[in-house]
Amino acid sequence: MAKELFARNKSNVIPFDQDGEFFYRKACKYVKDNRYIDALNFYRKAVEKEPENIDYMLDLAEVFTEMTYFDESNKLLFSILENDDSVSDCYFGLGCNFLGLQEYDKAEECFEKYLDKAPNGVYSEDAKELLEILRDEQFYLDVFDEFEFIDPKIYKMASKGKVLLDDGEYEKAARQLQKVLKLDPTLVFAKNNLALAYFCMSKLDRAIELSKEVLDVFPSNVHANCNMAIFLQEKGDSEGKQKYTNSILNLPTDDVEDLHKMAVTLCELKEHQKANIYLKMLLQYKPYDVKILHYTAVSAFNLRRFREAMEYWDKVDKLSPYNTISNFYKRYTQNLLRYNGEFKELPYGFQVPYEEVVFRVKKINEIFNTPKSELKEKWESNDSLKALLIWGLELNDDTIKRAILNTVASFGDQNAERFLRDFILKRDENKDLKKDALTMLKQIGAKEPYIAYVDDNIVEVKVNIIDMSRIKIPKELQNIADFTISNMEDRYSDGYQEQIKDLWVKFIKAQYPDKVPRIRKKEAWAAALELYYCMKNDIKISKGEIIDYYGISYKTLDTNYKKLVNVLEVQA
Repeated sequence: MAKELFARNKSNVIPFDQDGEFFYRKACKYVKDNRYIDALNFYRKAVEKEPENIDYMLDLAEVFTEMTYFDESNKLLFSILENDDSVSDCYFGLGCNFLGLQEYDKAEECFEKYLDKAPNGVYSEDAKELLEILRDEQFYLDVFDEFEFIDPKIYKMASKGKVLLDDGEYEKAARQLQKVLKLDPTLVFAKNNLALAYFCMSKLDRAIELSKEVLDVFPSNVHANCNMAIFLQEKGDSEGKQKYTNSILNLPTDDVEDLHKMAVTLCELKEHQKANIYLKMLLQYKPYDVKILHYTAVSAFNLRRFREAMEYWDKVDKLSPYNTISNFYKRYTQNLLRYNGEFKELPYGFQVPYEEVVFRVKKINEIFNTPKSELKEKWESNDSLKALLIWGLELNDDTIKRAILNTVASFGDQNAERFLRDFILKRDENKDLKKDALTMLKQIGAKEPYIAYVDDNIVEVKVNIIDMSRIKIPKELQNIADFTISNMEDRYSDGYQEQIKDLWVKFIKAQYPDKVPRIRKKEAWAAALELYYCMKNDIKISKGEIIDYYGISYKTLDTNYKKLVNVLEVQA
């Protein structure tokens, strides 16, 4: 009887299936109340219901920008332009995002495109004002002044060392940073990074020695103090660890990046109460940073404040719906409370525990051996497969990443195309993997050009299928190489001539026929070519020397040099 009653009642339930307008209105209401996380959730639902509605997508992109999710906003705006490049508001939005990413050349280019397409548009006055600032020589001098005292080549080498360190290539990082410090022993950030590399290589005494060198000169250096606390904890020197922990707590915290280092260090020192306080201070500056929210959740869990931890993981879920990490820890916490399990402190770090990593990698390997028809059906009907593959792309394993990309490309549908396009827009991915993904996009027939992140710049890439031998380069363009060579004569050892010619020909052919540059001032391109040649061959030269020699501005050199880098180093 009860079963029959339940069946009758169930038949009278009205399905809650609202259209995109319903979710859009809810999202707008939350934006007005400055509740961006809730707004984000409803905007996504609106776009999911009506994926062709450009207004919904533009508003979602704007919310991402407000939350400083510049990359996510760009992905949306690029996806609109892929289908209709006449939507002028996209260019203004891209310009604002590139400003936030400190990619000023791209910002300028986007504001110019916006004004070309909408000279009297809603944002035209704003675009003009921003362009005026970007075109001011003093703006460039102010922005780049802090780097003028560092040789560009050495700074690039130091940055590469940091990337290697972050990627877990500790020995390579150490060798790179050692070279840097031989060239410039005064670079404090390179010393701090080298100390961390030594620490990760279990060369604890060398790490401590290097940090002491920094602290002897700069006793208030945040990174050196933080490193010393961690190193001495590892050494078992509890008194020394406490000394530097106290130093950290007494250091000024005005700089956001310093505050970040201090908060993460307190996490590693298992100072959960203090870490929780510093993380919450950091969230005032970065309220939507997923990793900081996760760290805050872990600190609350370790303090047995489980409800607080769940609230932070809920925020992570809303901000990053395809992440599988916060959901894992929410289930873990629920099971702990439900079954009164044994409490154990959780490790910090935005990753699942080691045992779960092993389980998931095994699951991914099983996916590669699943029949294609069965796998495609799961891809089309089950978001959990996509979420697992997205998680797999975060592993430091290029073999697994390449296999995931190949598997997704084999589906050949719009979701696979979006997956590959999102991958090439990731900042810190291996360049070779991005080239593979670009080729896959070409093979599945995705519309060109493709937008990719290369060397911290967003560039347009075309997978070239033109017969290069048949391209004839106009004489005025050929003359640039000859002009550069003549200006380099008597200043460099022989051998540069052929390299300059090859670099310039490759640059022109890569942009043939639509994007071949206009030559307004040959000195500008000659200066950029010379700088690029020097950087590729580890020849020490300053930008100031080149600017003076060719009589051009810093901005002009920087703009053309970046164009060379973006084209010559990303061709698939």
